[in-house]
Amino acid sequence: MLFCNEEGLPITEHLPDDHEGKEIYGIIKDILPDKGRVLTRLSKQQGREINK
Repeated sequence: MLFCNEEGLPITEHLPDDHEGKEIYGIIKDILPDKGRVLTRLSKQQGREINK
């Protein structure tokens, strides 16, 4: 499952570099980084990577 922006494009900024979504769509920035994506925020707070 991918989060989508207002244009319906998947947000790929937070995906791993080798993810198929990045290969297909390129890097689509997250315009609402403070909304959702709990694991991303948690990993930054804890200073470690969480396998998603």
